[in-house]
Amino acid sequence: MFVTLATPHYPPRNIGGVEFYVQSLARWLHQQGHRVEVVCVEQIEYGPFPRVSARVDPAEGFPVHRLTVRWRKGPLGLRDRFDHPAMELWFKAYFHSRRPDVFHLHSGYLLTVSPLRAAMKMGIPTVVSLHDFWFLCAHHTLLRPSGQVCPGPEDPAGCAYCWLSQGRRYRWMEQGLARLGVAHPHLQAGRLLRPWPFFRPWAQIMAERLRTTMRVLNQASAIHVPSRFIQRQHEGFGMRKEGVHLIRYFASPDCTQPVDQRDRAIFHVVYIGQIAPHKGIHVLLEGIRQAKTALGDKGSRRLRLTIYGDDRVFPAYRVRLQQLAGADPDIRLAGVLPREQLREALAKADVLVLPSIWPEITGIVALEALAMGVPVLASATGGIPEVVIHSQNGWLVPPRDPKAIAEALVRWIREPEALEQLRAHAKPVTSFEQTMDATLRLYQGLTGDQTSPSNQGPDLLIQDSGK
Repeated sequence: MFVTLATPHYPPRNIGGVEFYVQSLARWLHQQGHRVEVVCVEQIEYGPFPRVSARVDPAEGFPVHRLTVRWRKGPLGLRDRFDHPAMELWFKAYFHSRRPDVFHLHSGYLLTVSPLRAAMKMGIPTVVSLHDFWFLCAHHTLLRPSGQVCPGPEDPAGCAYCWLSQGRRYRWMEQGLARLGVAHPHLQAGRLLRPWPFFRPWAQIMAERLRTTMRVLNQASAIHVPSRFIQRQHEGFGMRKEGVHLIRYFASPDCTQPVDQRDRAIFHVVYIGQIAPHKGIHVLLEGIRQAKTALGDKGSRRLRLTIYGDDRVFPAYRVRLQQLAGADPDIRLAGVLPREQLREALAKADVLVLPSIWPEITGIVALEALAMGVPVLASATGGIPEVVIHSQNGWLVPPRDPKAIAEALVRWIREPEALEQLRAHAKPVTSFEQTMDATLRLYQGLTGDQTSPSNQGPDLLIQDSGK
């Protein structure tokens, strides 16, 4: 079988949960004897007309096509971000020369709907993985620039204002309306701007965006969801219920055997992930401060926090975190954690914390921690409660609640047996082999190729799960 995987980013330049997922899938398919190629976006540039160029990277042992994509500016640039004419032409030429059996798009972010449209015109079966909210949200996170979580695309004018408010010169309207006590100030700001000639094209294109993304999504041969949460979110805005396949994320094979290397004199809290505002690391730092204050000098174990992640992407946020950490020697921003060191980092952790303020799809690192026998302290948001079961294998707290984080940490330090009970129930949720096998069976169902063995039960791969 010949499978083409398209993903916004691909290692080594970008390393995150989705990148690791796609790389693992590509390597596994290659090892199983299938032909595989990857297409990703390497660089974005701006110019007067849309353009796509590519270079082929053979380092993986199979072709990785790394694209340079040009967007226009202004309202037309907004359209380029979801429907890119040059992207469709590039993929049309690619499909004509390669003719893969299956095309699998892992988010439309940076790639747009254009690759899907090109594949459909060529009669190639298509799979879309909903790793984020790109089909609903131009930011792909359902987070406004103000930091507030958005319930979804309620009004094109509100979405257009949200997009423009990335620039500070537009943000004052929302802030002013909020001070006046106006409900949903971003929506009201968009409605106030709607009659203005400069704003009208932005609102029109944002309305066109939702129509286009959902129409093309619903035309895909199959839709893959890693959590029921993201399935419900998209169904609420028009995604079909048929042909939707639930395949859970997996824990890395390196994290399948629990190892306990904890220092009993230290209570070690670990964060692993993006260093970005929507990940809520500032909330975690405040929770650590409150926990230390509550413990005083009477804590039986020294409370330590290690934060792993690339802090170069959001430099202003890095400075904010450094200021919150102050001179505390027990708080360390440790930079990027190489994959080969993940097992060691988790083995030394008492608890992994996911303090997200945005609706996480699932959180791959949470699955890896559980597979290593490490409890997870996480925000009760998005798909996290589907894998982190409160008071069983972890602890759930409201988003943006440092006090709840502090209370959990203080309790576990003072009552270590409570944490040990959670560790006893921290088990793998889904194995690497289960997820890979379910994905291959999905491909086989689209192509009619049933030659490869399958040993996965029905709970992992749920077809037409909306019925």
